[in-house]
Amino acid sequence: MHATEAKARIETHAIEHATERLIMRYTGRHDPEVVRQTVAQVTDLYTTVEVHAFVPVLIERDARRILDEPAESGPPVSCRPPMRDRVSSVA
Repeated sequence: MHATEAKARIETHAIEHATERLIMRYTGRHDPEVVRQTVAQVTDLYTTVEVHAFVPVLIERDARRILDEPAESGPPVSCRPPMRDRVSSVA
């Protein structure tokens, strides 16, 4: 196994664990499938980044922010820019 493959597996494993933590955190508020879909959509936003060291942490953070938002707060997740773009555009 090459180093790149090992890093990809570690990242995937970390994202799976983050998903499980989010499912437990949002039990009773969001269906597990909604949590999985949110994580998948946020994960897609990070596919083009060059440095993946903190991607699982960023994905979990962004998914939490989205899942914490009231339902009437805006367009669906897939229509929103990544949280990192929304934060940097404010500064």
